[in-house]
Amino acid sequence: WNAGMTAVGASSYVSIATAVAYTMPFVGAYLADALMGDFFAILFGAIALYLPGLILIMLSTVPYLLGDTFNKAAMSFGLLLLWPTGTGVVKSIVNVFGAKQFHPLLQSSLIESYYVNFYMCINIGALIGGIVVP
Repeated sequence: WNAGMTAVGASSYVSIATAVAYTMPFVGAYLADALMGDFFAILFGAIALYLPGLILIMLSTVPYLLGDTFNKAAMSFGLLLLWPTGTGVVKSIVNVFGAKQFHPLLQSSLIESYYVNFYMCINIGALIGGIVVP
């Protein structure tokens, strides 16, 4: 029970998903700044795009749940559109949203500390992810 893809085909899917995820922060920034605000843009990206994408990818791996054969269309929609779009939308907003929880003048040292800790966690997570999932 698999997509019947070659290693090169599967790698292409991952590369396209990564490209979409790194392009979508522009959309997230526009949603947050011009249309929805930070909170609702993060909520929209996470609940309407990211989670449904992950759920579709997960459901496409359960044999016979979405049909008699592997549902490549569901996996493709989740992997190439929903999941990376949600990732990109949230990616551009979440760090600034966290910093906005501090007063810009009274807690400026805490903002600096927040950014240091935020990016330290991101980089440690990327390092561990690269070791665990080569």
